[in-house]
Amino acid sequence: MTPGELEQAVARLCAPAGGVTPTVRHRATASAGATRSTHFVDIDGTPAVVQLRHRESALQTMSSATERVVVGAAMDAGVPGAATIASGWMAEIEADAIVSEFLAGETIPRRVLRLAPPDTPLAETLTADCGRSLAALHRVGEAELEIVDELPRHTESSYLEHLHDLLDELPSAHPALRYGLVVLATDLPDPQPKRLVHGDFRNGNLLVDGSGLAAVLDWELAHLGNPMEDLAWLCLRTWRFGHESHPVGGFGDLGHLRAAYEAAGGTWDAEGFRWWTIARTIWWGAGLATQAASFERGESDSLVHAASGRRVVELEYDLLNLLGDDHGS
Repeated sequence: MTPGELEQAVARLCAPAGGVTPTVRHRATASAGATRSTHFVDIDGTPAVVQLRHRESALQTMSSATERVVVGAAMDAGVPGAATIASGWMAEIEADAIVSEFLAGETIPRRVLRLAPPDTPLAETLTADCGRSLAALHRVGEAELEIVDELPRHTESSYLEHLHDLLDELPSAHPALRYGLVVLATDLPDPQPKRLVHGDFRNGNLLVDGSGLAAVLDWELAHLGNPMEDLAWLCLRTWRFGHESHPVGGFGDLGHLRAAYEAAGGTWDAEGFRWWTIARTIWWGAGLATQAASFERGESDSLVHAASGRRVVELEYDLLNLLGDDHGS
């Protein structure tokens, strides 16, 4: 795909029915992620962001049309976000696209941590913003969503089955991850009402500026589930980027996050938080292994997928530490 082909496809996608086709200029391409590529464009001189998914990913994602509705519902609930300009399948470049307004700020985790270092007022504000935003998001349930039938639904039992399936499909056994499944099966938390869950709320998908959290990005893994899944994922060691003593994205304190979440109306479930911390550690380890296997089989030419394999042992290490804590060792 050339910049010119992208410009033409975006122009047609953004053209109003019966209206004038806008002028689109490609400005830059960001590094590709595990599921999508991101491009910066100008539409009639106004900056915008285009995200494309060209092929099936090892990670389950939703269509751009569904994502647009999810983002709208979240923003209506009070979650800061980037408004969607257009979405849909672009046959010219064989990609599903979502076009959003451009907002200034930092998303690269190490830049975020330089902007908001731990134990600074901005880091504390950012932590509280995350808690408040997640509480707002988790107020959205099935009754508030028109597309509830199109969203995946995670229960602890179904998620445990999903993890078993992921590990069964891998070419290697990964005994540490499998042992984690045994622990999860013996300690299922009590069922909770299903709420809208972002699915990838963590340092790297947060747009941060000098005032705090400017927007929550990348909603393609959103689903209905236990709110503790989002909170646990945000606090995994893998998203701390060397700042081990600050569980919330490497910038914040867990107690501060919980206080802000509860003050904004969220209900904290310590049992569920612990279960989902273990479950999501296993999921990410299996996901990295799946991405690496897809590259080894020649199904993907992504360098991101190729590099994923070396990180699986990090997640196994994290998991064993979590299970050790559970058993008092």
